[in-house]
Amino acid sequence: MDFVNFIVAFFVSKNVRLLTAFVCWRPEDVRLISQRGVMAGLRLRVFPSTHLTADLPAYRDYREGVLLDVGCLNATHVLHKSSRNRAFNLRYSWLLIDDSPFNITYVEETLSDVLVLPDGDVTWVSVDRMVDVYKVKADQPLVVTHLGMRRSRRELEGLWRSLRTTVTRRKNLHSVYLKSATIVTQPQYFKGWSDLSNRQIDTFPKLTYPILKLCGEDLNFRFNLKQVDLYGEERNGSFDGLVGQMQHEGLEVGVTSMFMRKDRWRVLHFCAETVELQGAFLFRQPSRSSVSNVFALPFSRGVWAASAAVFAGAATLLAVFGLVARRTALDPVAQRLTVLESLTYAVGTICQQGSYLCPNLWSMRLLMFCTLLASLFAFTSYSAKIVAILQAPSDALRTIDDLARSPMDLGVQETTYKRVYFAESKDPATQALYRRKLLPLGERAYLSVVDGIARVRTGLFAFQVEQSSAYDIISKTYTEREKCDLKEIKAFTLPMVAVPVRKHSGYKDLLGARLRWQREVGLMDRYRRVWMSVRTPCDAAQGGFVSVGLVDVLPALHALLAGVLLATALLLVEKAHHTVLTRA
Repeated sequence: MDFVNFIVAFFVSKNVRLLTAFVCWRPEDVRLISQRGVMAGLRLRVFPSTHLTADLPAYRDYREGVLLDVGCLNATHVLHKSSRNRAFNLRYSWLLIDDSPFNITYVEETLSDVLVLPDGDVTWVSVDRMVDVYKVKADQPLVVTHLGMRRSRRELEGLWRSLRTTVTRRKNLHSVYLKSATIVTQPQYFKGWSDLSNRQIDTFPKLTYPILKLCGEDLNFRFNLKQVDLYGEERNGSFDGLVGQMQHEGLEVGVTSMFMRKDRWRVLHFCAETVELQGAFLFRQPSRSSVSNVFALPFSRGVWAASAAVFAGAATLLAVFGLVARRTALDPVAQRLTVLESLTYAVGTICQQGSYLCPNLWSMRLLMFCTLLASLFAFTSYSAKIVAILQAPSDALRTIDDLARSPMDLGVQETTYKRVYFAESKDPATQALYRRKLLPLGERAYLSVVDGIARVRTGLFAFQVEQSSAYDIISKTYTEREKCDLKEIKAFTLPMVAVPVRKHSGYKDLLGARLRWQREVGLMDRYRRVWMSVRTPCDAAQGGFVSVGLVDVLPALHALLAGVLLATALLLVEKAHHTVLTRA
């Protein structure tokens, strides 16, 4: 009776509501513990000694208690199967009961091949002692903590409250070596973990290495480190690079930070986020004349329509007045205002040109004066607005749609998932930009950070890049004025980056807790500021002026060229017509 009450009190004090029991007891004992468990709010499922084969997956959506009588015939089978499934973790509270006096040799022999790592919650109870057991590594001896004998629920709850947290109690890993690997994608540029000359190359490994090194000193373990050259991409259902080695070769920790992607979650886990990575299309904002006709921008469509209506009305009235003058013979000068002459006058007035015709009729003079006055006001506003447009900072490109419709060339930083994030984006504008601008280029669309930022500097080129890598190069190569011209457009949000660990690793929670502590006290932010550049304030935004270039007046040159070609064509037609008339 006391032992049954102790078992129920133990799991209730652990705040679990489901208990899986592997026991070889008499039926009346099983019924008794079931009744006691129901009274305490504990659901119980019991597997007798002939069916000690229940699956205990490594992770569930809830915590669960497991009771195992180590004296049962198939107890060793349960332990080994649970060890292979990595069921000895904080998601399960294990109680191993032994109805004999405590014998450390027997405990070690029973658990010799069982993987109870620092994330395990395993308590061994004998008739005279209760101990907490775990191993710092599979090949290391058991670490045993004596808990004394508590019988009642109140005593057990007091015990758990008095104990330090698991992370605090198990911080000492006794200088074990953990198999690990890091990324060096370009060994020819690698000059050490503290070299800042090429921060844009292998930024994540260089940032993560001192963080995990400090974590190793904190937890008293060391890295058995190897080098690989790829993060890992899925090919035919299997990964290559670092992810592949963690999947197949049992690496415990990756000494780098990598994107937390759904496909990677299938083969590894992540213990803690390190930094937030931001990416965007980076470009120098082109002048308005590069992406649109500046001669059409000063007036809105309504003003253009109103102006056209005013001058068309003036030309029509002049033509009507000329028709009346020809029929009444009031003014010989006014009689020359035909439809073509009136249209020519209206166009000339718009361009601030006068007319050689000076009618004697005051009505026609008043009409011509008002037309010239309206043209003066419109021309003054138009000229002032043109100057303002040419000198003001451009905001011609503000969205992904603007970028897709612009004449700018595009490029993408060479990374493992260079194509995936465009292909996986659900934004129609991003999809359209990818199909229109990037897909036709093939491999030519993917550039190194140095080459991409160099092309951005020349203008009319947008580069999708990790901002920290880009601004490191920009700070060294761009002038202040060029830095102020830079704009960003985000195409998609990048996933968080985190430290990878082997799937179901026994060190995941331990490492995660200490890495989060580093973030809370500011250590992680310090390394982020050392290795990840940010955009510097613009000091030259208000200085200087913008010179008018050939591209700004290109529409005017196009109009001039079109006029020359049309005039030449008309000249040839007139000459041919004159020749025909002369011969006739």
